[in-house]
Formats: sequence, structure tokens, C-alpha cells
Amino acid sequence: MHSLSNKAQFFILTAVVFAGFFYILSKYITPYSFIDTSKYAYSQEIFLFNNIKEKAIKTVKITQQNNPDDLVNNLINYRNYAQKIARDNGYILFFEFTNTTTSVSFNMTLSSEKIKLTSSFIVPR
Repeated sequence: MHSLSNKAQFFILTAVVFAGFFYILSKYITPYSFIDTSKYAYSQEIFLFNNIKEKAIKTVKITQQNNPDDLVNNLINYRNYAQKIARDNGYILFFEFTNTTTSVSFNMTLSSEKIKLTSSFIVPR
């Protein structure tokens, strides 16, 4: 009977050690496994602004690969599209670009009742 009690104690101790190990392991892994989207849920303006900026950069890069002569027309079309999306969401988008032989520089401002976001950036050609 004494042997059965020792086995039960060993089993319980092993279960507690494993549970503790996995708990500690989960605390180290969890912060790195989830993307924090709380700032985008809080403010749609930030999400839209970053998306417009990202797609402007992508427009320059894709046009450079496919047909560099269409860059200005593609950026004008993209600007008009982005301004329409902003307007449809109740925002004002100022979107200006300057094209040179080596780069495209952008000035963007997105304004709403709550926030005003501004960015100036250069994309190499």
C-alpha cells in the first residue's frame, strides 16, 4: 500500500511540474505570436493612412518594373482613387508627389475630426 501512495505522489508532482513548465513557456511565447492590431481598431485613420502610404510605394516599384513611362499617370490615378476612398470615409487627403529621374518624393496628410496624420517620404526609382 505504501508503494501505491509513493506512485500517486510522484504522479501528482510530475503533473504539477509539467503544468508549471508549460505555463512559463506560454508566457514567453505568447507576446511574440500575436500581432498587435489594437491601434488600428482604435483609429481607422491610422490604418487607412498607412495603407495609402504602403500602396503608393508599391505603385512606384511595380510601375518601375513593368513600364516606367507610365509612372506619373499611375500615380495620378492612384492619388485620385485614394482621395475618393478618404472622402467616402469622411476624411480629407492631401496627396502630392514630385517625380525626378532618381526618385519620387511624397507629401501626404490625412485629416479627420479626431486626428491629423502627416508623412513625407522618398521612394527611389
